[in-house]
Amino acid sequence: MSFALGGQAWSAELNIIGFTMLFTPVSMIMGIGMNWLSRKNEFEADEFAKQTFAGEPLAEALKTLSVKTLSNINPHPWYVFVNYSHPPLLERLERLEK
Repeated sequence: MSFALGGQAWSAELNIIGFTMLFTPVSMIMGIGMNWLSRKNEFEADEFAKQTFAGEPLAEALKTLSVKTLSNINPHPWYVFVNYSHPPLLERLERLEK
């Protein structure tokens, strides 16, 4: 890696820089995949809670939590796709009401 980045000899610093350059896009793609999986699991957990007990207490708890943490209840879908590991509040409430 050191030689590919223009070094004359093996260099730990250049290797770290090269690894970071190569791993960053891979990490971003893996993060998006993990966030998608986490959101899917969160919807499944909400459905399980709704079927085994009731959806109304969960909905009230989510609303309270959202107010206390000042969360964005309607973020842009692409921002959710890339950055959110949990579904936005309105999506969760919509699914709980079905």
